[in-house]
Amino acid sequence: MSGYDLIAYAGNAEDVVLMRAFAGRRGGFFVDVGAGEPVSGSLTKNLVDRLGWRGVNIEPLPERHERLTGARPGDVCLRVAVGNEPGIAGFFRVVPGRGKAGGGGLSTLRREVLEAHLANGWRHEVLDVEVVTLESVLSAHAKPGFDLLKVDVEGAEAAVLRSADLGRWRPRAVVVEATFPLTSRPSHEEWEPEVLGAGYRLALFDGLNRFYARDDELDLRERLSVPANVLDNYIPYACARRAGLIGPE
Repeated sequence: MSGYDLIAYAGNAEDVVLMRAFAGRRGGFFVDVGAGEPVSGSLTKNLVDRLGWRGVNIEPLPERHERLTGARPGDVCLRVAVGNEPGIAGFFRVVPGRGKAGGGGLSTLRREVLEAHLANGWRHEVLDVEVVTLESVLSAHAKPGFDLLKVDVEGAEAAVLRSADLGRWRPRAVVVEATFPLTSRPSHEEWEPEVLGAGYRLALFDGLNRFYARDDELDLRERLSVPANVLDNYIPYACARRAGLIGPE
């Protein structure tokens, strides 16, 4: 890899932190709520490819779910949204608007989040999606004490976290997007007290996400506590592509 040990596929190099924290932990298990794409932006691709992890990818956008299913044959890929009120709900797919490109990663269940995006020039479509609780997903696919829970749902993090008993499931590490979408304004006060109350301690805030470890995982918390840096000897995915170190997705 031309002198680099790792490609960071995640946008804020969160996967670099996770690879350092779980180094040597082969065959781990994750649940990724708001999984997005299987490559660009993925917090779990390195864990899957390099450490043989498997897990559950939850992604309500049909085109992203299709790509995840094709790229992750060893995983469970669910085309649902997660919240504390099961049923059918309107999911706001954010699409390009005035001078905007992309937008899928901004899609949300929360209308107030959508309104902020519309005010900034984005457009949207509404999809009917099934909403399930995190408790039901974990009951069907996970075992207590699994390795990693990641939540990135564009403003609906509180509903996801409240829809399962973290004190029962006790994932070793929890990573939650912790700012209001497209801002640096913290959003964790809405849900963090319940995470801490379930037996977790904050390890790291990287400017976008908050990383937690179980209060009995002192070594893991220490490894999570340092942001991705030059000593991790990584290259961002976009840079690796421009340098010709890897091909297109």
